[in-house]
Amino acid sequence: MIDKQFLVDFKRITEAKWATQEINPTIFGFQFQRGTKWRPGLSDVQITAYESAIGVQFPDDLRTFLREMNGTDLPTVNIYGSGGAPERQSVGVYSYPRDLELVRDRIDIVREHRAAIANDLASQGFDLGGNSDLVPIYIHRYVVATQNLSSSVVLSIVVNDVDAIVYGNSLQEYLAKEFLST
Repeated sequence: MIDKQFLVDFKRITEAKWATQEINPTIFGFQFQRGTKWRPGLSDVQITAYESAIGVQFPDDLRTFLREMNGTDLPTVNIYGSGGAPERQSVGVYSYPRDLELVRDRIDIVREHRAAIANDLASQGFDLGGNSDLVPIYIHRYVVATQNLSSSVVLSIVVNDVDAIVYGNSLQEYLAKEFLST
C-alpha cells in the first residue's frame, strides 16, 4: 500500500523542484514548467465517477494517490533539445475530469495493441493477464488495474513500436523513479 507520508513528501519535493526548475534546452522530451503544482485531490465520490467514466476499478494505491493529488496544473513542454522543431506541449500528469477524453483515447490505443503489448511483456516475464485494465497516469505510463486491488504495477508503453516494460512494481516505486530520481 502506498505510504501517505510518502505522498506528502513527494508533493513537497516535486513542487519545490518545479518552483525553480528551468526548461533545459539540451533535453529532448517533455519537461515540467517552472511553477508547476499538483492539482487538489479528488473526493471518493469523484474517484468513483472517474472509475465509472472509463469503466475501470482502480487499485487502492491509485485511489490513495488521487485523494491527495489529481494531475498537474501546467502543461509540460518539449523543445526538442533546441533541434529546431516547433515546441510542443502536453497536459502533464492526467487530471480528472480535465483530461478524461485524452485518458479514454489512450485506453483505446492500448486496447488496439493489447495482444502485441501482452506478448512483449510476456517475453520479459510479466503476465499482463486478460482481465487487467491499463489506466493512463502520465504520458505513456499506465497503472495496471486487476482484481487484486493491492497491486499497482506501472508500465511504460510506447505503442508505435510496441515497446512495453514494467516501469515500477508499485505506484510508489514508479513515482519515486519517475519524479524523484535525478
